[in-house]
Amino acid sequence: ASTVWAMEQAQPKIAVQHHHAHIAGCMAEHGLRGPVIGLALDGTGYGTDGCVWGGEVLIATLTEFERFAHLKYVAMPGSEAAVRQPWRMAFGHLYAALGEGAFEAEVLERLKVTEGDARVLARMIEREVNSPRTSSCGRMFDAAAALILGRDRVDYEAQAAIELEGVAAMDAAETGQGYVFTMDEEKDAWPVIVDPKPMWEKLLADVRGGIASETMSARFHVGVADAYVRAAILAREQSDIRAVCLSGGVFHNRLLTEILCRRLREEEMETYLPVRVSPGDGGLSYGQAVVAAARIAKGREC
Repeated sequence: ASTVWAMEQAQPKIAVQHHHAHIAGCMAEHGLRGPVIGLALDGTGYGTDGCVWGGEVLIATLTEFERFAHLKYVAMPGSEAAVRQPWRMAFGHLYAALGEGAFEAEVLERLKVTEGDARVLARMIEREVNSPRTSSCGRMFDAAAALILGRDRVDYEAQAAIELEGVAAMDAAETGQGYVFTMDEEKDAWPVIVDPKPMWEKLLADVRGGIASETMSARFHVGVADAYVRAAILAREQSDIRAVCLSGGVFHNRLLTEILCRRLREEEMETYLPVRVSPGDGGLSYGQAVVAAARIAKGREC
């Protein structure tokens, strides 16, 4: 809606993609012009392909970016309703990963949803009715909270993810093995797809096995961190870039941020976080201004 409004105005306009702005803001704070590897992890941002982004690995300068990798697209059944009702996002992920396995009685009971309602969502997804595709890491956290904690509805932004972080067993998160994501590390063409299917399979097995929520949350956090460390290493191998900038609302999650930064530094990556400006959308306009200023300056130089 804001883009539609902006395009109607008479003033000159410079369009800046949401996740590029996140990374550019972090770069500017640290005096970097790039290129850098940008891990842009958040809830919702409009992508250049018309999908909802939020689990992105970018190769970025202040003026431009390429999308190196992203979380595999899944449907957001109900669109904005999937933000308010995390069980919808959980079903979208599980249906993409497991097909009919998403209708198991134990799964539906955990999500607090009837089979009839789940079948309605499945038809919405299959027919692409009010079910935009998303690569959002934030929405994946919502989905995990719905399955691990039974959090079916939220009353404020990021409630499900905050609660999921809060229950994580710190010792297990620091030292344990995480759920595994896969990606095609031999793929030459970008973007590389980060696939959560094996993570959901193992998480569901832990749910069936009665594993404690604290342990499952820790394994989820570690698994997400490991996946994006591997994606950053792959980006370094293919681009010879060692600097990594992290931004987006997901980095309000201190546990994930600490694990991710420590493991990146263990891989001898130069790691940068927002300090004076919020990593969330509160800092987005700063990143937009940075990109616009850099493009204007580049135009003058040319």
